[in-house]
Amino acid sequence: MAANLSSGHFLLESPLQTRKTGVRRPTMVAKPCRCEAVRTEGGLATVKNGDDSLVICRVLNGMWQTSGGWGRIDRDGAVDAMLRYADAGLTTFDMADH
Repeated sequence: MAANLSSGHFLLESPLQTRKTGVRRPTMVAKPCRCEAVRTEGGLATVKNGDDSLVICRVLNGMWQTSGGWGRIDRDGAVDAMLRYADAGLTTFDMADH
């Protein structure tokens, strides 16, 4: 895997816009950003977005299992899964629901 592999991605922003009715409503605008692999180590590629200082793993684990929004939470199972992912080198967890 090439350490300097780059690809363009888009982030969506939601600025407020005033319409003819005078009501301010959000509109979706695509904002370009650049993500690139900055390091490969032991088969793990980490990604950096532009000048951000946050370095994340290329593969993210969504933690929907821990939110409770999808049914009963199996706490022990979720913790075991998180530890298995971390042991495998997947160190970025998406906690957006929390």
